[in-house]
Amino acid sequence: MFEISLVAFEPMNEIHQREITYLKNLLEAIEKNLDVNKAFEEFLKDVKEHFAFEENLMQKYNFFAYIPHKTEHDRILNELKNLNTEDKEELKKYLIKTFIPWLHNHINTIDTVTAGFFKMINATN
Repeated sequence: MFEISLVAFEPMNEIHQREITYLKNLLEAIEKNLDVNKAFEEFLKDVKEHFAFEENLMQKYNFFAYIPHKTEHDRILNELKNLNTEDKEELKKYLIKTFIPWLHNHINTIDTVTAGFFKMINATN
């Protein structure tokens, strides 16, 4: 569930791995009835930073698929912002059934293309 594919641009791999760490922390907080709100806020902050990093680079280098990539980020971010963190079971269900499969698919498709583009043009962050 937490094994994610690597892409051709190392800074993106680092961000994806960091996000998995925050995700694991959030799921652990849900399981152990710890401070779920704090873990969720840290996770959400990381997701925002992850998306902003990619979007800034896509704009900087005029990435051809910026709009669909950003639209997908916006959609997921809106879903995350609308989650009720008080309903721990619903939150866990969303993370496992929606977010994690989405993240795998996103990395294996549009992030792979984006990373390939960044590598091809020797992008620097």
